[in-house]
Amino acid sequence: MRYFALLMLLLWPAQASAQAPDIQPRVTIEVPPDPTIVGQPAIVRLKVLVPTYMPNPPVFPSLEQENLLVRLPDRASGPVSESVEGQTWSGVQRSYHLYPLAPGTYEFAAAGVQVTFADPETNDPVQVSVPLPAVRLTVGIPDAARGLDPLIIADGFELSQEIEGDTSLQTGDALTRTLTAKITGTTPIMIPPLLPEIEDPLLRAYPNEPRLSETEDRGVLSGQRTDRVTYVAQDGGQTQLPAVEIDWFNLKTNKVETARADSVDLVLAPPPWQPPDRETVLQLVGYFFIGVVILWFVFRKLHPVLLARWAAARQRRLASAAHAFSELKQAVRQQDLARVYQKLEVWKRRLADPPDTAEFEASLAEIGASRYGGGDQQAENWSKVRDCLDRIARPLGHSQSALPQLNP
Repeated sequence: MRYFALLMLLLWPAQASAQAPDIQPRVTIEVPPDPTIVGQPAIVRLKVLVPTYMPNPPVFPSLEQENLLVRLPDRASGPVSESVEGQTWSGVQRSYHLYPLAPGTYEFAAAGVQVTFADPETNDPVQVSVPLPAVRLTVGIPDAARGLDPLIIADGFELSQEIEGDTSLQTGDALTRTLTAKITGTTPIMIPPLLPEIEDPLLRAYPNEPRLSETEDRGVLSGQRTDRVTYVAQDGGQTQLPAVEIDWFNLKTNKVETARADSVDLVLAPPPWQPPDRETVLQLVGYFFIGVVILWFVFRKLHPVLLARWAAARQRRLASAAHAFSELKQAVRQQDLARVYQKLEVWKRRLADPPDTAEFEASLAEIGASRYGGGDQQAENWSKVRDCLDRIARPLGHSQSALPQLNP
């Protein structure tokens, strides 16, 4: 029991020092009461007061969160004192410049300040973590800027272009396009990529990493973004690097304005003809001989078939009524009476329903009587024979069951 009492006496000072005092540090946060515009700085002040003094500086939160850029100006922290219930409390105040990148509401209650201060009674250092009061920063967009994509709201914005190289290129030549956007009144993080991707078979693009630089003058951010792309000519033709237009909202005029970089016309010469190398020539010769061999085998296989089909088609044509009628007409034109009779019989045999040829045969009989009866051969009326034959041919031309179309 005696040892237990001694142990309690030894541990009592440590337990007393670990206990927090009744008086706690006071932490306040001040945010703008009115909505802040996207991209514009919102000054937030965080104040820590203690009743005694702080042997170590407080550990302030960063306040960083998604879509919120935090910047600390020069001399962001400084001493401060204030009267609390008739007593003077001392402490530190820190100022933040917050740049919201998107509209919405930002809360800071999850953050806290780690404070080390002297206990008013024992003067021993005490460390506590004090949460921030529940405050909100509201961020909005001017009505005239609601349709902008990307959203750029600034005091100034300008776009400049630089072309390095000749716009008339040979194949393999290179041209470099550099676009620089300068912005004032906000962070250059708001500037989007400046050069669009080009899918052009005549050009191959080699983009560099964009360069961003930021400056601050009396708490006001400015900066610039530089995009640089090198284009190499791949083939001949005409093409164009498109114009670049970026709409932005001017806080000074409260209007949407447009920054523009003009298009660039390019003339690309075709590559000079290069004779094929030895390997390519050997490949082409090999392909040629392979093609010849394939064609020879195809010809050997198809040639007998084609000849047989052609002979069968020719035989069908020679055995047709149309061919017989064509030979009959030819015999009439040659005024060969014996051949006319022969072809007439052949033609009639090849018809399923021969037409009436009495008139035609009568005109032939008149010629036979004139020729073999001792008459004048010059008086033979072959014109009448042709007319009779034409009258036979006309109805046959309109019949579906008789002959195909007659040969002239």
